[in-house]
Amino acid sequence: MKRIITYSFLLFVLLSGCEDVYRPDIDVVDNVLVADARISADEEFNSIHLYESVAYYDNSRSGPGITTADVKLIDSNGNEQEIPHYSDGQYVLSQSLNPQLQYKLKIEYQGEVYESTFEEVPQKPSLDSVYGIEEVQIRQESGDNDVDNVDKIEGVRLYTDITPNNQMPYSRFTARFVVQYNYSVEVPGPFGSTMIETVYGWKTTYPQGAFNIASPPEYSSSKEIKKHPLYFYKNSVKYDFDQFFSGWIVILHHHALSENAYNYYDDLNKQLESEGKIFDPLYVQARSNIKCISDSDQKILGNFEISMSNETRYFLRYMSKTNGFVLREIEERYDIPFSGEQVGVIPVFWQYP
Repeated sequence: MKRIITYSFLLFVLLSGCEDVYRPDIDVVDNVLVADARISADEEFNSIHLYESVAYYDNSRSGPGITTADVKLIDSNGNEQEIPHYSDGQYVLSQSLNPQLQYKLKIEYQGEVYESTFEEVPQKPSLDSVYGIEEVQIRQESGDNDVDNVDKIEGVRLYTDITPNNQMPYSRFTARFVVQYNYSVEVPGPFGSTMIETVYGWKTTYPQGAFNIASPPEYSSSKEIKKHPLYFYKNSVKYDFDQFFSGWIVILHHHALSENAYNYYDDLNKQLESEGKIFDPLYVQARSNIKCISDSDQKILGNFEISMSNETRYFLRYMSKTNGFVLREIEERYDIPFSGEQVGVIPVFWQYP
């Protein structure tokens, strides 16, 4: 993942018959306060993570957690709720939100005061439909145009149609992918014999890359979102030679967002998808709704977000070229561990075509 550069800089490219790689000297930039403040209004507990940014070439995922900040949630009636520090820069909010009110975040740290704009509590979102289309994903391992470096992966991509709330027609999707597999093993039987048992296994993966966000068409009077791409799933997954792929369990979370939050993720996507080419967008600070009100020169990264989410689950399995694939919604909400295997015992959450 490419990092966000907090200070814009001007890059001159001199074309003089040879190419020089420009590596900006930005390691000396002072650390900046980062606020990962995403509150799910339908969750009982939420955490806000405060930490310091790291240098651009630092391989650390994040800087040290900030433990001494004064963090408050303020509603549109002027009521203030202290958000206490829990550990390692995590501040835990255990207060439910009133959907009739707006909220803003206030952070006091090292003599400076940071405040967000007021944000509304969105309505709970819903999807009109989720459907799959067989596709071939083209993946190129390098930047070369050599056809030998191109992988063609057959699979199914899920799409959705959305009729969003007219006031806040913006969405973000997150997901958890649980791949099911099985294989056979020999186990001790009676009187020194052996028996063949089936091992039922599962592993969890998460989507990588840019944020999956959706909004109505920019130049359309309709708020409907048609054929929004969700995620791509391979027709088969094999971790070992003797394992048999048994399908995907897709746990899909649909988050309703404000326009501010959507713009923030849109800015991040433009940076994440940039490949460093001459016509790519320059790195800039993403549009944040948090500002330092005590000193306009002080910078802060991150965003204050209030979302409302809805979970749906699906079973997906490719059968054959003749029979296509099976896609159906799962009504049950079993707790599925991150990974595991069970010998001879079918997990209660196991899905069949």
